[in-house]
Amino acid sequence: MVDDTEVISFLISTEIIPKCLCAMEMGCELSKTVATFIVQKILLDDVGLNYVCAISKISFEVIQVLGNMVGALADQPSSRLLKHIIRCYLCLSDNPRRI
Repeated sequence: MVDDTEVISFLISTEIIPKCLCAMEMGCELSKTVATFIVQKILLDDVGLNYVCAISKISFEVIQVLGNMVGALADQPSSRLLKHIIRCYLCLSDNPRRI
């Protein structure tokens, strides 16, 4: 059985985070939700969280996209999407480096 850290390491190596960020900004609601869920799962793993927080460009982009999404929810509310956004913020706040 493959553990989550192996899967997260593989996903990071495929440059999935920039692809998810693009979908989170430009996709339909379902695409945004799925992409945000993937980012959330990456951030839930220590390897993923450390990767995102260790590279300032990536951490800035993740925070910027999440912020833009929260602003966009004012026009098109989605409780499911907001739930995943909040969970991403919670994961980021768990990092000892505190971005």
